[in-house]
Amino acid sequence: QGSRRSWEVPSPSLVAPAMPGPGVPGLGTEPALVTEPRLRPPEERLAKPRGEALVADFAAGSGSASSVQPKTLDGVFCFGGDEEEHLAKAAAARSAEDPRAQVLGMLKLADIHAQAGRLQEAAKEVEDAQSLIRELRFEEGRACTLVLIAKIYAKQGKLSTADQLDEALDLAVEAQEKFQKFGAKKCEAAALLALAAVRHVAGNYEDGNLAAKESQVLLEEMGEASAVAEVYHVVADGYLLRDDTKRASTWVSKAKEIQQDLGNRRKVAECLHRLGEIDIRANDRAKAVATLFEAQSLFKELGDLKGEMVVLKTLQDFHLKKGRLAEAIGIGQEMVTTCHDIGDTRGEGNALMSLAELLLEKEEIDLCEKVLRTAHQVFTKCRDADGVGKVMTLGAHLKNAALKRQIKESITANADQAHYPVHHMVELGLQQRTAEAFAALKKGL
Repeated sequence: QGSRRSWEVPSPSLVAPAMPGPGVPGLGTEPALVTEPRLRPPEERLAKPRGEALVADFAAGSGSASSVQPKTLDGVFCFGGDEEEHLAKAAAARSAEDPRAQVLGMLKLADIHAQAGRLQEAAKEVEDAQSLIRELRFEEGRACTLVLIAKIYAKQGKLSTADQLDEALDLAVEAQEKFQKFGAKKCEAAALLALAAVRHVAGNYEDGNLAAKESQVLLEEMGEASAVAEVYHVVADGYLLRDDTKRASTWVSKAKEIQQDLGNRRKVAECLHRLGEIDIRANDRAKAVATLFEAQSLFKELGDLKGEMVVLKTLQDFHLKKGRLAEAIGIGQEMVTTCHDIGDTRGEGNALMSLAELLLEKEEIDLCEKVLRTAHQVFTKCRDADGVGKVMTLGAHLKNAALKRQIKESITANADQAHYPVHHMVELGLQQRTAEAFAALKKGL
């Protein structure tokens, strides 16, 4: 506890940039959050002085030299929303003259990355903010950092160690207490939601639900309906941790209803995408495909080609998992077209590479060669050396596959002429591979 209260802000040590496993059971059979016991009695909370909990307009000079207003602090955490809008606010804060605003901009960017599952990027932003926080003795910024570290560990899911989860629990509780003192209600809700997610990953589902409920109550007091929908997503995560897809789907549906009432169609599309993913996990193929196509159609109607790409990738992975290679190839072609339409050159190259791999697996040698040639041109255009390297590597595999096909065709032709069954012929290189296998076995013994 003493080290955590120093200005040496703890740094998140990531195991891998993984998304959290499903996660947040325990909220009961009906889709209504438990109401008691709360982490604090309502009369205690109402007795605390509160500042205005408005989304901050990050601009030069936000926050005074001595303190930061609660409404400015409350702008750090996203609770969903439009990523481009949040990125613009973070950029404005980072370019401000006030170093405190710069810190908050860095932490807001960290929250954006964490929300999207880009955990390595989130951890880097947190670490970059630490030196300024120590120099300024910026208590409010440090409290935000505690929430972000807890969130990162929660997002890692089961990859987080027991010590990391214990640390995350302590940090989230400390942050919640500090934000209550600062009067930053939305930040306090963010701390409680991070606490809920950590408890779920640690297997303490009931206590996690209590924290989620507390976060929900705070957000409802502020009239933050869209943020409440994000709480429901955390609840759904909890149920998925226990493979309860039915309840998880119920909570995501409730979040979708909120977004529909708010007229946020992009968020509705995201909810539909997530419902499709849950249906896949529940092995409900027909429902999954129908829901994902509905999400894709809505993204397309909104002109959100990036969202459409995410849905197409989910559909492609689903078909591949079920062994439907032809369907996966068809979706791959659509992904290439979508990336080209949005001007995502690197994404187009990667989509072409994925398509080429599928074609090679299906032994469509000629078509694969054409796709690879196009991918090489695309990567060369955007000067992506790694992409060009991937093309060369897959090209070598393609060359081997083409040679193997020629040998098979030659053997088949010769076998017909000699009236000798093909399966009796020794496959080229079989003897060499057999000798190498025995040599390796001998060496091992």
